[in-house]
Amino acid sequence: MYTTGRLTSEMVIKCALMGIPVLASRSGFTAWGVEIAKQVGLTLIGRMRGRRFMCLAGADRLNWDADPSAIADDKVIRRSSDE
Repeated sequence: MYTTGRLTSEMVIKCALMGIPVLASRSGFTAWGVEIAKQVGLTLIGRMRGRRFMCLAGADRLNWDADPSAIADDKVIRRSSDE
């Protein structure tokens, strides 16, 4: 599951109860949320921006050997000022 909000203990508990194995956010996290994620085996990823992120729990579930050159650059959509 991806969210733009903070990864709090409440968010981690709800995802764990629903059986969601990965919780990711572009925002920060709380220490209690990270601790609970570790206890329940949930992969927790925070501060996702572009190609960068912090894996706070469950790092063993990620493929760290992926070839970054195979990843396409983010496309920027620009609109003209006439629109």
